[in-house]
Formats: sequence, structure tokens, C-alpha cells
Amino acid sequence: MKNEIYVGDNLATMYSNEFAKHKNSIQFIYIDPPYNTITNNFAYNDNNEKWSKDIKKRLIIAKEMLAPSGVIFISIDDNELASLLNICYEVFGKSNYVGLFITKQAQRSNAKFINTVHEYIVAFAKNKKKLPRFYIKRLENPSEAEQILAIIRKVKSTFKKSKESAKNELKQLIDKYMIATGETWIKNYSHIDDEGNIFFAKDLSTPGKPSRLDIEEINLHLEPLKTRGWSSKEKILKLHSEKRLFYKNGRPYEIHYLEEATNNVPSILDFYSRQGTNDLNKLGLYNIFETPKPVEMIKFLIRCTQHEDATILDFYAGSGTTAQAVYEINKEDNMSHRYILIQLDEMINPKSPSYSVLKGLGYSKPRIDHVMIHRINTYLTLNDLPIDYIVKEKVYEWFI
Repeated sequence: MKNEIYVGDNLATMYSNEFAKHKNSIQFIYIDPPYNTITNNFAYNDNNEKWSKDIKKRLIIAKEMLAPSGVIFISIDDNELASLLNICYEVFGKSNYVGLFITKQAQRSNAKFINTVHEYIVAFAKNKKKLPRFYIKRLENPSEAEQILAIIRKVKSTFKKSKESAKNELKQLIDKYMIATGETWIKNYSHIDDEGNIFFAKDLSTPGKPSRLDIEEINLHLEPLKTRGWSSKEKILKLHSEKRLFYKNGRPYEIHYLEEATNNVPSILDFYSRQGTNDLNKLGLYNIFETPKPVEMIKFLIRCTQHEDATILDFYAGSGTTAQAVYEINKEDNMSHRYILIQLDEMINPKSPSYSVLKGLGYSKPRIDHVMIHRINTYLTLNDLPIDYIVKEKVYEWFI
């Protein structure tokens, strides 16, 4: 199925007959609604006296769109955080509260009393009992990736000279990591394969009655353990076919590489507003939108939910960050996620830098949805990708 872009009011769109096909089928929703900061300096209007009422209406229908195992993430700041949480408790139920991320938005603010340098991402499930466990590869967590990559690179470099020297260096690097971070998980990654890759040899015993296991296909014969059983024949054969078996004293272990190590998702995320701006600058789209969210942040959220080939909805699409995140994660993780974007055909504030940029690009009456589609097209062109979305404008004929 193609990606879909809807232009028009998001509430009316989600209540339309056209959009009804998505009910109970969307695994992931991310939205970055206006923060109601009572300012008119942005490209869009961020002053709404009915903010709570309006967001509640949209979250009610958004819940209907979510699949049973679905989750919604909502970016917000201090201005309406308390209101948003209360609305979400009412719409989704307190039992479906997943948690609260804190993102580092800046180094300094102009606050008179407290230097506010963070924002939030609120997460709620449709049914938390059916929501997959969140986790993330450690290399996808900016706070861990640099140190782990340094260990991998140093060991591989030394391995070219001597495997024994690489083993000694790995031990020293692991000790330094544990002292610096206070974390001990990495001590399990104490082995190096014949290509210099660091791995953890995971035990293949399981709770159960001790019994002999014979796997004739790979000439493996395992005597009964004292108090536990063996993993299934099917699992061990699968690991063998994937070259994920490591043998020590004739006993098989499952290989887990350091570069694949996972961790629970942290509540504090190292993503900054300027990263979103840099994402646009890399596409040559300077000053086209004032408040884009970082692409890597959206990718982080998608990955931590563990949904495969998900339908991803963003009904405050803004500059189209979610679309770019989907394209990148599909390429990097070999996924087939698809996006659905909804963006109001809102006129851009003539005082905003975005207005001048869009005028210069040939848009006579610049709108926010123009920014979104122009960004997506620019990304696709720069990456030699075909146009793979359809645009539907104002699919609703009436709405109360």
C-alpha cells in the first residue's frame, strides 16, 4: 500500500468515511501538536483558548484508530503538560499510561527564574497489556553509542595484529567501561569470533526436566544436564543455520554480538531542537520551518516499540519529519513501515521566515502543507527514490 497524505482539518479527516478504513489498524501514532504558547511568531498559529477541548476531541478518535497493541507519543512542553496528562488519563485510562520521556531541547532559555532546557514526550497505549516491551539497541542510544563503538573499533584494529592481544585489550576496555559508567552488563561480552567481532555466549539450557538431546542433522549429541533441560532442537538448528552457535567444551551457546546489544528505553533522551533544524539544512531547506522535530528522535520511538512493518500516523505532520523518519528506518532496518500524514492547509504567517522561503520556491500563497510535501519530495529526489505517496485533500464533505 502507498503512503498517504491528507490535507485538511485532522479531526474532520479522521472522522471521514474515507479514513474509517484505518480504525483499529494503526500501530504507532506520533504527534507534535501546537504547544499553545500564546505566540504568533511561528509559521503556524500557536494560540488557542480551546486547546484542551480541541486536543481531547482528536485523541478520542485517535484511540479508535489505534490497533489493540498500538501506542501514541505526544510531544509537549510545560505549558500544557498537566492538561495533556489529565486528558490522556480520561481518554486512554490511567492503566494505559506508558511513561514520560524528557528531551533536551536547548542549552539555555530566556526564562527569568528557571532555565528550562527540556520538553516531554507523553506515551499512552490503547491496551498496555498488549503493548510489546520497549527496548532499543544500545548503538541507537546517543548516550551509549559512542563508547560502545569505540570499544568495537579498538578491538577490531588490534585483532588484525593478534587475536590474543585483542582479547586482552577487550578485557581492559570492559573494565574501564564498567568503572566509568557503573554498569556491569558489558562483562558478558567477553568473546571474539574469527572476524574480530565481540560477542556474548548465551547459555542454551532452559527450565525443565533434564534429558538427552540428539540433533543428527549437525551431529550434535548433548547429555542431560543436572537440573535443567536443553533449548529445543528447532531453535538450535535455526541458530546453526544462522551461524550463531559457539562451542565451548563441546557445549553449544547462542552468539549475541555487542553491536546488537539491547537495553531498556531510558526516560531522558539526548535529542535537541537544533537537530531537527539540521535535518532540514542537510536537505538544503534553510529556514523553511521553525520547529521541526529531529528525525533520529522519531526513529528512536519507532524502533523502541518493536512493531514490524507498522502503519504510522502523524496527524499534526508539520514539516513532514515523520515521513523522512519512516523512509530512513525502512532502509536501515529493512522494514516496510508506511506513513499516514494529516496536515491542515494553514496559511503561513507572513512574518515568519518560512513565508519568504516558500515564496522564493514559487508558492504564491504559502501554506504549512506546502512545506511538508516540498520536504518529502526533496528527500525522495536527493535519494533517487520514486514518489510513493498519494495526496487526498479535504476528504470530508461535512462535519459536525
